[in-house]
This record gives sequence, C-alpha cells and structure tokens, in this order.
Amino acid sequence: MIFFGTGSASLDSVKTRNITCQHCNNQDTIYINIYRRHAHVFLIPVFPLGKSGSTYCTHCKETLSPKQMPEALKMQYKNIKGEAKGPIWQFSGLLIFALLIVFAIYSSGKNKEDTQLYLTQPAVGDIYEYEANNGSFSTMRLEKVTTDSLFLSLNDFEISKKSRIYKIDKDENYSEITYGYSKSEMIQMHKEGIVFDINRD
Repeated sequence: MIFFGTGSASLDSVKTRNITCQHCNNQDTIYINIYRRHAHVFLIPVFPLGKSGSTYCTHCKETLSPKQMPEALKMQYKNIKGEAKGPIWQFSGLLIFALLIVFAIYSSGKNKEDTQLYLTQPAVGDIYEYEANNGSFSTMRLEKVTTDSLFLSLNDFEISKKSRIYKIDKDENYSEITYGYSKSEMIQMHKEGIVFDINRD
C-alpha cells in the first residue's frame, strides 16, 4: 500500500498567439498547458512541489517539453506559467495537519484539567492508570470514597504499552479486594508520574 506519492493538477491551458508549429507549419494551433505537482499522503494533497508544463499542437498532436520549445514559444510559456495560479486544495493536507495539531493540544490541555478535577473530586468508578514497578502498566478502579481516603480494586492484568492500556480495562479483570489510599497519597503519586491518567465515564 502506497502512503506517500505525488500528483498533479491542471492550472491553465492557453492558446498561443502568432506561433507556428515547427512540425506541421500550422499557425495558432498550439496550446500551452500548465500544471502543478504536489506531494500527497494517503491521496490527500499536502503541499505543492512546483509548476511545469508542455505545449500541444491540435493539428499534428506534437507535444513539446520546455527544453524542446523554440525561443518564441518558450517566452510565451514562461509568461503563462508565471501567471498561472494553483488551486487552494493542494494545501488541504497542511490545513488538516494543522487542525489535528490544534485538536491534540486542546485535548491534552482538557485531559490535564479533567485529571486535576478528578484528583480533587474523586467519584466511584474512576479508573486510575498507573505504571507498575516492573515498567508495565495497569489500572485501578475507585470503589469507595470517604472524607480523606480512596478505596480501589486493582486490575489483575498488566500490559507493556501505555497506549494499549484500554485493552485490560474490563470489569471482570478487577479484584474484589480493595486497597486504601489517602487522597494526599494519590495526589503525590500523580505528581511523581506513577498515576498518569484518570478516566471517568
């Protein structure tokens, strides 16, 4: 499967003036075609790579690249190429990536705010994600809250990747035994990075 590649978009097609085809000697039968190439990711245009073009004789079908054009034709080609404007959609990938970055920054900030709220106002059912001493990751579920203490049941399973911790967050994985922590202990565990996220349905 190809993730990266290039494509092109037609910018303009202009009929030349006072130019005779060097192949069939017909005048005013040559068109200058301008296009702009772009890089794409998953077929989404990301950014343009530059403009190019060619000429085409409607009578004899001869096609010329810029290097093959006679001087008079090349001058018209350069002028038309310079004036041709590319479509905005060739930048659509950059816009999408920019929006994704903004969304990621917003989500990260929102997640931090939520975590701070859940630390100070815990609720039964909150899921605490933490890093175990062996470097694996697991979860605890809040079962009971008192004035200054939290009682949590531990997940019987651990996983090696933080990003896949959701795979073990299942009701049947939590032990019936609960362990008590003071609220200040939990806040300190979060400060030290042991508890790195809190989720609430």
